Amino acid sequence: MMRLFLLCLSVFVFSLVSCTDKDKVPSGVLSKNEMQRVIWDMMQAERYTATFLKDSTKNTKAETFKLYAQVFAIHGITKDQFVKSYKFYMSRPDIARVMFDSLASKANRQREEIYKPKTTPAQPPAPQPVNTKQSDTSKTVHPMPGQAIPMPMPPQLNKLKTQPKRFPLKHLKRDSLMRLVP
Repeated sequence: MMRLFLLCLSVFVFSLVSCTDKDKVPSGVLSKNEMQRVIWDMMQAERYTATFLKDSTKNTKAETFKLYAQVFAIHGITKDQFVKSYKFYMSRPDIARVMFDSLASKANRQREEIYKPKTTPAQPPAPQPVNTKQSDTSKTVHPMPGQAIPMPMPPQLNKLKTQPKRFPLKHLKRDSLMRLVP
């Protein structure tokens, strides 16, 4: 009879322990999401002091603690609440590991966003010449809306572009000139 009672009691205790929420936080401790946001902002505050106040005459440690106080004020918590919550999460490595892994992945995503190459908008296609022959209307190219209609070049300009450039002859010596003339 006593064995049966102990067996029932042990089954009851094990069922209570197994049915409890492992991620449940006690009262007075910040939730996991809130703790993540606070730690993220504290990491940004440390990064700011390390980057911008490194060569300053100010005491970087004191400035960091001032920024921490601002982070606590933004999130509406006190230093004691944060310390209590931090101690709780450090005593629960299973929860803390997940929390810090998500913070690391957030930092990696942000780093990728910052260093992602900037893509330029697609260049519109180069305008194609319009067919000026009246008889062949099937090959006429119509420009896209908003593009200027390309005009054919006058024949005089075409000749100018096809002629080779001439060298200034006044700077050449006479024997050099003789080599240029065929």
